[in-house]
Amino acid sequence: MDLSHIWRIATVYLPDEKGEFVASSPPASLENLTELPPGDYGAALVKMLLTLIALAVLLFVSIWFLRRLIQQRMQKGVGTQSIQILEKRMISPKTMLYLVEVENKKVLIAESHLEVKRIESFNQQQLVEEEEAK
Repeated sequence: MDLSHIWRIATVYLPDEKGEFVASSPPASLENLTELPPGDYGAALVKMLLTLIALAVLLFVSIWFLRRLIQQRMQKGVGTQSIQILEKRMISPKTMLYLVEVENKKVLIAESHLEVKRIESFNQQQLVEEEEAK
């Protein structure tokens, strides 16, 4: 099936200016489209694949960069920091312990996939007294 046959089928159902359905002959330029122009298709295919790979790499690098940027902003926060995460430890794959300092008080927090729970609170005075006792 060549392009001129497809053109005839398509134009049978197209109306003219008066609204009547008429068949017309395909344009002369359409008949020449069945022959492919000479060229190096291997080089064009390699160029297209390299461009596709470069775009995919650029996409993944952009996503990685944006994730790092968002993580840094969330960790740093905006303005003065009254809350600081001093230390964090993984207890199990779904449970973490955090030592957080809030307004010169240290709080030990446990986080799991179900809840966040305060375990212990320390103020600076208690910590100094415990160190002196040792």
